[in-house]
Parts: sequence; C-alpha cells; structure tokens
Amino acid sequence: MRKLGVIEGDRVERRSACPGLFRMTPARDGRICRVKLSCGRLSTEQARTVADVADRYGNGIIEITNRANLQLRGIAGSDTDAVILALTDAGLGPLVPEGDDIRNVMVNPTAGIDEALASDTLPLAEKLLETLQTTPAYHALSPKFSILLDGGEACAMVRHTSDIWLAATKDGKAFAFGLASCPPVEICPSPLPSPREERGEGGIDVAASSFSPRAARQGDEGHSTTHNSSFGIVTAENAHALITALLDLFLEISADHSGIVRMKHLLAEKSASDMLERLKARLPFPIESAADWRRAPPRPFEHLGVRRQRQEGFAYAGAAAPLGRLTPQDMRALADIAARANGGQIRLTPWQSVLLPNIPADRVCGILDSLNALGLASEPGDPLASMIACSGSNGCVSALADTQADGARLAQLLKNGEATPVHLTGCAKSCASIRPAPATLVAVEPGRYDLFLREPAGPSRFGRLLAANITIEEAARLLSGRGSLS
Repeated sequence: MRKLGVIEGDRVERRSACPGLFRMTPARDGRICRVKLSCGRLSTEQARTVADVADRYGNGIIEITNRANLQLRGIAGSDTDAVILALTDAGLGPLVPEGDDIRNVMVNPTAGIDEALASDTLPLAEKLLETLQTTPAYHALSPKFSILLDGGEACAMVRHTSDIWLAATKDGKAFAFGLASCPPVEICPSPLPSPREERGEGGIDVAASSFSPRAARQGDEGHSTTHNSSFGIVTAENAHALITALLDLFLEISADHSGIVRMKHLLAEKSASDMLERLKARLPFPIESAADWRRAPPRPFEHLGVRRQRQEGFAYAGAAAPLGRLTPQDMRALADIAARANGGQIRLTPWQSVLLPNIPADRVCGILDSLNALGLASEPGDPLASMIACSGSNGCVSALADTQADGARLAQLLKNGEATPVHLTGCAKSCASIRPAPATLVAVEPGRYDLFLREPAGPSRFGRLLAANITIEEAARLLSGRGSLS
C-alpha cells in the first residue's frame, strides 16, 4: 500500500466518542488510544514500538479489540502528540490523517493461508483500505461504519454485524453480499453431548437445566443459526466496484435524511428491495440472485493451537491473550517469538488472540510452547481462551466491579471443568462484546453479578436471568455444572 501525506493530529475533526489514533478518549485510568491495523497484521518492529509506547506513555495495558485492533490505555493528555508521532513513524497510522476513522475493513485472521478458503481477500482489502482513506467523500462515514470481507475460511468470525459484508462463494469466483447483518451460515446438526452430559451428571439446579457448557462453547463458534439474508451475488472482479457503489449510494441517501449514520439506519428508512433496485441502476454489471446462498459453517476454535495452512509444509499457531490483554513485556516477547517463527509476522484476531502464520511445520509445536510460556491460552478447554471482560472499575467510570480481577478469579475456579464462553461486563452497556455471549455476568456492585444465559427470545438483551446478585464463586459453580445456589 502506498504511503501518502504528513500525519498531523490537529488536522483531524474529532467527531465521535470512539477512540482513535488522533482522538484519544478519556477514561478513569487516562486516555485510550486505538491503533487500527491493516487486516489485523503487525510486524515485530511495530509490536516493539507499541510495547515501548505503552511503557513510556501509558499504564502498561495493551488490549486486543474484538475487531482485531489494539488499544493503549492510561495515556496522559500531555503525551498524546508524542504517542501519535511514535506510532505513525512505525507505520501504524493512516495514509492521510482524515482516513484514520474509516479504516474499518475486517478480514478473517487466516486470510490467504486457510486450508478451506475459497478466495484470498487480502488484495481486495488492501485496495479498499486505500480507496477509503484517499477518497475525501468517504471521510464522512461514521467511525463505526464497518466492512467485512469473508473468503470462506474455516477460521472465520461471522457473528459480527457489518454495515457491508462480502463473502466468497465456494468456487471463489464470486461474492455474495449483504447490508447491516452477517453472512448467513448453513445450519449444522446439534453438537454431540459430552460423556458427562450423557451420564446425566452435573447436579445443576432446575433453572439451569438447559445449560450445557460444551454445547454453549461449540454453538458460540461453529453452529450459527443466523437468518441473515444476502442481497445478491457479483463476480469477484466487480467486488471493489460494488462496495464503492454501495458507499456512494449510502452517502447520497444519508445526506438527505438526518440521523442515518449506519446501514441499519438506512434500512429502517428504505426497503431492501428499493435499495437493491437503486444499486442496480448505477452498476454496469449484473447482480445475481442469492436467495438460497449460505456460507459453510466455520470450524470452532480454528484460531487456537496448531493448524495446517493451504501452503504445503507450513502451519500457523494461535493463542488467546488472557482477558484480551498483553503487557509491554508480553508484546516484546511475542515479537521475539514471531521473529524466530516466520521472520516477524503477527496477526491479531477478533477473539482477542494472536496468530503467527507461515511457520515451517517442523518448528510450529515449539513456537506454540513459547506462546503458552507467555501465559497465552491455546487450548479451547482453557477458560481464558474464550472469556471476555471489559476494562472494569479500574478503567471505566461506568463499571460497578473490577471485571478484570474477577475474570481472572473465575478462570481459576473453572480451570478443571468444561470451559464456557463467558463475558463479564461492568455495566449493562456491554462495551466488550458485540453480541450476547453464551453466559454473561453483569456487575451490580463490587464482586457481585447477575448471571444471564443467552436465549434468542430474551427477555433481556443478554438472554434469560439465571441468578441474581451472586459472587464469582457462586457463578463458577453454576457455570461448571457442579451445583446450585441452594
């Protein structure tokens, strides 16, 4: 990607509460700097710069976001210019300052290397990122406006709603697309029960009798029942033109209707059929029907452990950062491991984990051991491999509990059981998770939470209330199936 312009923070209009590189938003523990990565990729040199900045100007907390970006916390207002300079000098800034907010193009973590992929989306993503940043009209897009390019990988995040998504067809020659939704997924049979469940063991109380840790874990990853529909299918060579036409149409309509800043707002005003007809009218190529199209289900936990690549003789290794956080020391050690593994390539994932691609197969197990030695979680059964927690009361004025400390405690209590994807949130805003997790703990006061189990019908946004005002120890008993609260 070509490099353009001089980066000057004061040229950027601060028009959103979302943190960015040039707009470091205040929090209880200082300012937050969000570093958007091109397709979730980071070099070892950039990783070391991030570690140095977190050490020198922040409080030492480096967060991996659920969009495969980075956040640095605890930055003083007087240090923001120094942080901007250090990060942009490392190649972590946008092509032009105004382009920082709209670098929201997500690909799957194994783009280009996944054994199951139908299309390598990286060239399209890089071209699109350049178009977004260097086209002044697109700078008006909301900082939350997002685009997903799905190449059909087995390691795929298909539960994040995107304003625009494209997903490769099985032959890789075309892309289905949709708006304000997720790619629809073929429905798999229900996962088999674990031996423990088959024997009827567990002793969980009647209110929780429908809760299975194993089913929740697998259902969260690979058994999506989404009913999102596709708008149509276009050939692969027309994918970039389709996206720019959609962006132009969105901006044209939103200019005449106040309050439309995301595709979901537009579809609340305009019908899908109307949008499709208006889109077809401005395209020089056809849109084919995609009424019955579904992508193949992703495979659970493909971002963890050792996996073969489509390139013969190579593999990748992946492991999750505990509660989505790394220290500067962790980041430097990760850079050293990546340098040994593949010459310095690091990828981040929307599961708040790291992935090292292109490792010679005979070295990959040793590399995974090095990641585990850092305290990263590479086994799906490790509670920290799927646990999410917000910054908690140490970092956020809205949080009612220290979710980071409580999450670490909960992970220890669940260590020998069947891990369940759990989200600990310090308040009902649920900033750390885009969608409800199989189990959600919502803080009500320090050390105490309401426990919800995900159910599509609610009644709350988190699902069904299982237990109210419980301790972490009580939550662990319920989540592990070892007993009731009585």
